[in-house]
Amino acid sequence: MIPYQAAQVSFRKQQRIGENGENSEVYVVHDEHLDAELVIKQVKTDGFNEERFLLEAQLLYKSIHPYVVQVLYACKDGQHIYIAMPYYSRGSLHQVAEEQALTCRQLIRYAIQFLSGLNNIHSKGLLHFDIKPDNILISDTDEALLSDFGFAKNMDIDGYATPEATYRFHLPPESALTRDFNNSADIYQVGLTLYRLLVGLDSLQQQLGAYATGAELARAQRLETYPDLTQIPRHVPKKLKSIIKKCLRYDPDSRYQSVMDLLNDLSSIEDVGLDWHFSTDGGVRRWESISSDGTGLLVEVADNGKCIASKKTSGGTYRKKPKLCEENVTPERIHEILMSSEW
Repeated sequence: MIPYQAAQVSFRKQQRIGENGENSEVYVVHDEHLDAELVIKQVKTDGFNEERFLLEAQLLYKSIHPYVVQVLYACKDGQHIYIAMPYYSRGSLHQVAEEQALTCRQLIRYAIQFLSGLNNIHSKGLLHFDIKPDNILISDTDEALLSDFGFAKNMDIDGYATPEATYRFHLPPESALTRDFNNSADIYQVGLTLYRLLVGLDSLQQQLGAYATGAELARAQRLETYPDLTQIPRHVPKKLKSIIKKCLRYDPDSRYQSVMDLLNDLSSIEDVGLDWHFSTDGGVRRWESISSDGTGLLVEVADNGKCIASKKTSGGTYRKKPKLCEENVTPERIHEILMSSEW
């Protein structure tokens, strides 16, 4: 059969977005034939092995799922592969979290969604190898979709694959010993993604600066002191913290052995204290929760340990909750106050 050479697509680049890869750039474009805004990932090829560079588009296309970003089309010229995907104005989970810290309820909901997409690709024999906040897109209906399959690989018969590259801040600790990984590597990256969304998107870079050598970092990973779980804010439910800790175990066999097990644990977190927004203001840590009827809760803890807890009525007046206001409050007591039934 003689291949049919269709007319070329036509789009106009509008702006570059996201983190650019080693050989790729991502743009918002206007597709002139569709008269629509799309996202184009432009991948530079070597001019000879185009099939290898088209693999990402093929993997995404074969992984169709409600929580995996859809590929609209792929095309090529002499130097680049172009992968077209829907444009979502809210961008990535990284961008959403930069605008305002996520509540635990939001984080759990987004995680369940993109993990459903990850479970789907694992069931099809693929490992992602590049799970991070930038590669989770937020749709126009506020759903989290797994994206960017540039590092994805098919598993072998034993469930292992060897990526050509990985995101250096999300390398699992076993990468110091091997280049063959199973699904526990993706689960480790999920743990780091959830951790960063709670602690701060730049938290890993900041912590890595404390290690002078790779040997020091390897020791910290072995002792499970990196990443530092004590930095997780006090409003995070203990079960969510334990889920993240299990994802980040040094020993791959001690992590979740399937995404479905992880999904089941996330879905079972009790509906208590999930709506706190955490922020800092000078030397004061603030937790605020506002319900749909306008009622608000506010906890402020100063550097000297003084805790002031207040409740805002629907009329907009804040009143102190004397039973929850204390001097020299401990971290454990902060957690108890945030989860208290005395509000």
